[in-house]
Amino acid sequence: LTTTVRSGPFPHAECEARTMEDELELLGAMFSSDEDELVVERPTGGGATISVRLRPSSGGEQRRRLMEATLALELSQAYPESAAVCRLSRSRGMVGDEEAALLAALTALAAEAASSGEPCVYALVEAAIEKLTELNAGGDCPICRDDLFPRGTAPPPPTYVSACFHSFHCPLCCRRAELPGG
Repeated sequence: LTTTVRSGPFPHAECEARTMEDELELLGAMFSSDEDELVVERPTGGGATISVRLRPSSGGEQRRRLMEATLALELSQAYPESAAVCRLSRSRGMVGDEEAALLAALTALAAEAASSGEPCVYALVEAAIEKLTELNAGGDCPICRDDLFPRGTAPPPPTYVSACFHSFHCPLCCRRAELPGG
């Protein structure tokens, strides 16, 4: 992997294309295109649309992954001097204000990078994963309103995560199913 270091905007389009290629190569090493984690579309007119399926860092514990989303980054021909357009789709486990906060943070980061002409795809993906991890760390059981993963010495109660990433304490979920009309 060749890294291009620069202090200001590139004077030549060839250098900008190389920077985008470097970023795409790095993402390709991080995410699998076989599992639809990374999809790159390159229109003939230039630029690119990059879609990355994001999951929070959870230390390998699948049951602690309560959120996920797909981040789409649209890069124009003028990238990196033109800000990447950020969109979220297929989000699971987040409420509207969490999605809005994540998108606002990414949009601000993209604008800041564009103002200095710096490439930012990798930084946007890393920031999104970090924010998703932060949001994923907490949360309350919608039945009892207690923390899903209380901090302390005792192991947390078993947690049920539905296909749509709604999460409940298992004992409460089972009791709810046993009630008439539950």
